Amino acid sequence: MSPDWNVLVRHAAVGLCGVVLLAGGAAFAQSSAGADVKALDQPPSGFFTSLVLAHGYKESKDAFQTDRYKPDRPAHAFTADVESVYLVFDVLPRENPADIIGQLFLAKGEGRPEDQLLYAVGVYLQTSQDSGFIEFQKPKAGWVPGEYKLKIHIGEKVTAASQLGTLLFKIVPSK
Repeated sequence: MSPDWNVLVRHAAVGLCGVVLLAGGAAFAQSSAGADVKALDQPPSGFFTSLVLAHGYKESKDAFQTDRYKPDRPAHAFTADVESVYLVFDVLPRENPADIIGQLFLAKGEGRPEDQLLYAVGVYLQTSQDSGFIEFQKPKAGWVPGEYKLKIHIGEKVTAASQLGTLLFKIVPSK
């Protein structure tokens, strides 16, 4: 009986492709492990179509009479006398409701430790809602001039896997 060379060549090729894919996947996993941490320090992408920090928001209705929110006076720096900083966003259509949580951190400030969690606040979006906002009110101790960080999460709880990304803004002294 002579071996069917076509079958042997196909099996060898499939086996070789599997080895190459496994080796490539392992290399990708190693190279992307550090990239995941860096990606979390970047603005979220994929879930949001628009994500803006602003002094407020404007509300309107779309063609389906659904509330739409647009940023009012977008900024990356706010004065220390501002009452609230708003995160105004649009999201992709989805089949399920979504919880979006924002954690407010003082990243750098006078006399305070770096990356100090000030508080977290969230919003629940129905499936019909394609836009929304989260209000970050002035902390109880007031806004300290410095850099602030917003870690954006999706889900009911904050976990290591729920973070989508980070936004940065500054608080500057009032005039």
